[in-house]
Amino acid sequence: MFKYQVNNDYVNWLNFVKENVFKAGVPLRAELLNLVYDSNDELGCKAEKESLGYNSSQLHPDIYMDELLVGMRTINQVLAHIMKKLDIYDEFKLDTSELYVK
Repeated sequence: MFKYQVNNDYVNWLNFVKENVFKAGVPLRAELLNLVYDSNDELGCKAEKESLGYNSSQLHPDIYMDELLVGMRTINQVLAHIMKKLDIYDEFKLDTSELYVK
C-alpha cells in the first residue's frame, strides 16, 4: 500500500510539473513519468545515452506536436487572410463530410 501511495504521489507531482512546463512553453527532453514507471536499469541506460549525446537529435513527442499545432495555426491565419483578399471569406462554407476518409 505504501509503494502504491508513493508511486501515485509522484505521478501526480510529475503531471503537475509537466502541465506547468507545457503552459510556460518550455520543451521537455524526456518523459518525466519514466522516473516512476521504468526500472533502475532502464533509467540508467537512458541517462547514459543522454549524457553521451545519443539523443541530441531526437525531439520529444510533445515538442513535435507543438510544432505541428503552431504550423496549423499559422496556416489557418494565412488562409483566412488570403480568402479575405480574394473576397471569398464570407461566402465560404466548410463541407465537413469531405474531411474524413471513407
